[in-house]
Amino acid sequence: MKQKWLLTGTALMLAAALAGCGNTPAADQAAKISMEQAQEAALDAANIEAADADISSATLSEVAGVTCYKVEFTSGDHTYSYSINAESGEVLEASYRDKTVAPVDSTQTDATASGVTTTPAQTAPNTSTSSSAVDEAKAQEIALAHAGVNAADATITKSKLDYDDGRQVYEIEWYANGAKYDYEVAVATGEIVNSGYEAKTVVGTGNSATVSEATAKQTALARVSGATEKDIYEWKLDYDDGRPEYEGKIIYDGSEYEFTIDATTGAVLEWEAETTRK
Repeated sequence: MKQKWLLTGTALMLAAALAGCGNTPAADQAAKISMEQAQEAALDAANIEAADADISSATLSEVAGVTCYKVEFTSGDHTYSYSINAESGEVLEASYRDKTVAPVDSTQTDATASGVTTTPAQTAPNTSTSSSAVDEAKAQEIALAHAGVNAADATITKSKLDYDDGRQVYEIEWYANGAKYDYEVAVATGEIVNSGYEAKTVVGTGNSATVSEATAKQTALARVSGATEKDIYEWKLDYDDGRPEYEGKIIYDGSEYEFTIDATTGAVLEWEAETTRK
């Protein structure tokens, strides 16, 4: 069955040359695992059997001084891309996309806001490394729970491994209830490193503030347990296309929160949270 997906000998060298990533002498010397082992590591990380996968590309290259195998394959309705450390076999990067879900556009977003059911979020593959405490599926679960969004109501448009200040994180983006959500979840701990969302529908059209500054501040503080008005470091009334908005920043307990509140309705239009280094 493995003959279905393994590239060997001359075919592998030809594939690498055509891909433009060629095997350099330095990369060859640095590689300590075989191409077959790299493919097996990628499939294991995705929790996919070899018989169920079709490898479309497998090359040895050097990226930012690190020799790695880039393995791309399809299985079912998903396309996967993995970068495997050629010395240790560790998963350096991983991403996948659903071939059956079209990119989300403004029409889809408006339909969601109008109560039309969106395509349920796909179950994510397991992309944890040997040292990871949180896999991709768990990271999605953590992000959705933090945002108070049900998985069935979310359309995930991006879910991949990345790095933030040298820390490995999952970048997760999705649309739900007329808003776009952006999250980063630490692989090692499951901690939410960054989070934010942006309302994609206009919820206020007035040209004067009808929600008081005090009320808007309490709306923001209610989202940060333990914070008080003294923790608000920035605050102003601004206008966006004639619509009044309160913009502010809260710094509390090692995190920064930036937000925009509609001054006509009191709705939170934007909210971003970032964990600061201590």
